[in-house]
This record gives sequence, structure tokens and C-alpha cells, in this order.
Amino acid sequence: MDRISKLPEEILQRILYFLSQKQAVRTSVLSKSWRNIWCTRPNLDFSDDTFKGNKQYFLSVVNNTLQRYRDQRLCVKKFHLRISLGDNTYKESVSFLEKWVPRFTAMGVGAFRLSILSKNECVDMSSVVFKAESLKLLRLFNCDLGQNTPKNIPFVRLTVLRLIKVLINKDIFNKIVWSCPLLTTMLIEQCRGLENVTLEKTRHKYLKHFTFRTIDDRCSVEIDILTLETIDILGCKVRFHSHEFTNLKSLSLHSVEISTDSVEQSRALCIDAPNIKYFRYVGNLIPSISFTPTSNKWKSSSNVRFYIKDVQDAQSCFLKLSKQLQSLSRFGISLEIAQYFDHNIVHNEEDLNLIRVASLPSFLNCLFCICRPKIITRYWLMHGELMMRETEQKELIQYFCILRERGNQDLEDLRIEIFNNSRREWKRLRGPILLESALLDISHIRIRLKWRESCESSSNLLEL
Repeated sequence: MDRISKLPEEILQRILYFLSQKQAVRTSVLSKSWRNIWCTRPNLDFSDDTFKGNKQYFLSVVNNTLQRYRDQRLCVKKFHLRISLGDNTYKESVSFLEKWVPRFTAMGVGAFRLSILSKNECVDMSSVVFKAESLKLLRLFNCDLGQNTPKNIPFVRLTVLRLIKVLINKDIFNKIVWSCPLLTTMLIEQCRGLENVTLEKTRHKYLKHFTFRTIDDRCSVEIDILTLETIDILGCKVRFHSHEFTNLKSLSLHSVEISTDSVEQSRALCIDAPNIKYFRYVGNLIPSISFTPTSNKWKSSSNVRFYIKDVQDAQSCFLKLSKQLQSLSRFGISLEIAQYFDHNIVHNEEDLNLIRVASLPSFLNCLFCICRPKIITRYWLMHGELMMRETEQKELIQYFCILRERGNQDLEDLRIEIFNNSRREWKRLRGPILLESALLDISHIRIRLKWRESCESSSNLLEL
């Protein structure tokens, strides 16, 4: 006997509450008791992806479902809607959205999650978005929010805001985020018309996760809040008004220009983040970033990548790098150093993983003066010039073979490995026989170094 089917309807609806819309519909074949339960469950979840491109059927199903709930005066606690606008029916889709959204308040929708993706042209969605009072999550892709902006924006429940390639200016953006007192997550990516974002502690009291990515170097971000747990910024100027981030766990800075309120060191960033677990920096310049001492032990390694564009002043470069590594010595550091080729080089493709042959031995000698790497990995693009690649590979192997033969008072062991691109596997280089073998299919060379515990620079162990 099926005891579950004899449970009260409220219990059955609660069971369906944790299922997807598709799974809930499938329960109608279980028994008579289950046949219509899914039609009255308090949470609805619709995505046009599940309708395999049949947009007309999708719109019809959503419209009929909402009409049935409205006619029967059924309450909808949660409503999730994901819709794409990429075909000739996008105007019809917008028309339905303009019809549905204003009804949600009367239907008692407590949490409305809306995702709109415009695949082709930038579609004006202001007539839809700004009428959604019960919005809890809003995700827009390639939409326009610059028209028909109301005087008051009723986003008092909104906690997650994700805007990707959205056309929006600063005034409208501020008007939106200032109307969201409960906002916890904000993602802004390649939005047109938005050149400045300011996070204020008086207006963003609960913001925990902030992401800003752009390819427009005119853009800037100002951060003056203490609640953030994750910060991810790419391609703009960033100004920190405070150095205290008690809750910060993850910090990622990519191609940014850093400044602070400190008059003495406007470009030096000192962060007080006792709970930091992950730090990543990518840039053309070696930064001046440090973390104040903390009693907590670092739980995960940082990923520090430096794209060095101009190495003519090598001495200054390595001095800055040494200072930066010392300031991050408590991290387990992964360091990637890359160099661009000048346009007068025969191989004129930009390759972020190649270093000139002539500079490689000198570079490694200087590197060993400031740190003790555990792993050094050298990358080549397989479509690069064959002769140059072979020459560099042989030179690199010879360099470390000589280093191993001559010995080093700090170096205990050294192992050379080559990566076979066809077999997708690492193979240890055990003798000079493989040195003369065909290197046509090798894209990586990895050197594992074991340093003595008494080494003076053991605190600077890193992966390169």
C-alpha cells in the first residue's frame, strides 16, 4: 500500500516544493492523489531551455499556469522565470512579461527570481523590470535599462543583482542599488554607459560578494564598505577608502590601477583581512600589496600572476618582485611571469607564456637570488615557430642539467619532466639520450626542485 499518497495535501505539496518543475509534473502518474497536486504547489520554476526551442509553447504554458493560479486564488510563494530573447518572437515575449509581472503582487509572490537573456539586439526591459516589486534575484544579459525609469524603484527584497552587457548609466544604476537595502551579491560585467561604481557602507550594509569586470579603462570602482567577503575586479581603476576587511575571504585583482586614501603611499595597498584565504593578482606592473599580520593560518594558497611587459630595467623589476614576495611569504604562492614580444621580432604573435631565449638563463639566475621555487614550468604554443621552440627547449634542459651536475649548496634534488602533447602526459627526463630526441610534440617542460630545509630563502618557496 502506498502510504505516502494518503498523506494530507499540504504534506504532498511540501514534498513537491523541493522538486524541479519537470520532476513535479512527472509525479502526476504516481497515483490519483498525485495527479493534480503539482498544479497547486506554492513554488513555480519555468525555463525556456526545457522547452527545446518551442517558445510559443513555453509562453502558453507559463501564461495558462499563472491564469489558473489567479482564477483559483492560489498563493505562489516562489516564482523562478528564465527566458531568452533571441528570435522573432522577442516582442511577444516582452509583451507577456509586461502582462505577468504586475500580477505577482496580488498573487502573493514572495520571492521572484528573473533571468532575461537577449541573444541578438539589446532589448529595452525597463517596462518589465521596474514593476517587479517581489524581485529577489535579477539577472540581465544584453538588455537596456536606460528608458522608462520610474521615480521610485520597489526593489526592497532584491538580494542578488547580476548585470552583464547591460546598457545603463550611473544615475539609473545608483537609483537601482540604493533601493536594494538587502543586496548581498552584485555582479557588473561589461555594462555600457556605467563608468563609475561606488560602494558605500551607509547604503550597502549587507553586501558580501562584489564583481566588476570591464574592458574600458575609463571605468572606476570605489570601495568603502567593510562587509565584503569576495572582491573580483578586472580592467579598471579601483580605490580603497579603507584597509579593514574583517570578513574578506577572497580577493582577485586583474589589470587594475590601485589607489588608496593614504597620502604617503597612494599606490601601496595594505589590507587588514584576518580571514583571507585566496588572493590573485594579474597585471603588467608588479604591485605593492601587503596583508597585515593575522593569527589565523593561511588555509589555501594564493595565485599571483605577473605579466611583465618591459624588462629593460631588470634590476628594478626583481627588487620589486622580491619585496612583493616577501610581503606575501605566508601564502603558498603560484607565480606566472610572462613577456610580450616586440613587433620587430620575426615571431610577432603575442604569447603570454614565452620568454626570449637570450634572457632565460639570466632571468633564472636572478630569480634564484630572490626566491626558492619548488616547481618551474615553461610553456610553448604548439603553433609557434618550430626552430625557436626547439632551441629554447634544449637550452632550458641544458641549463638545469648543468645546474644539477655542478650542484648548489641550497639545492638538494632536481628533476626534469617533459609533457608530451599527443599523449597528454608528463615523462621524466632521466639522461642525455632524451635531450637529442625529437621535441616536436612537447609543449611544457617542468622542473621540480627540492631545497634544503636550512636554506635561508626557504620562506619564499613558490611555484612558477
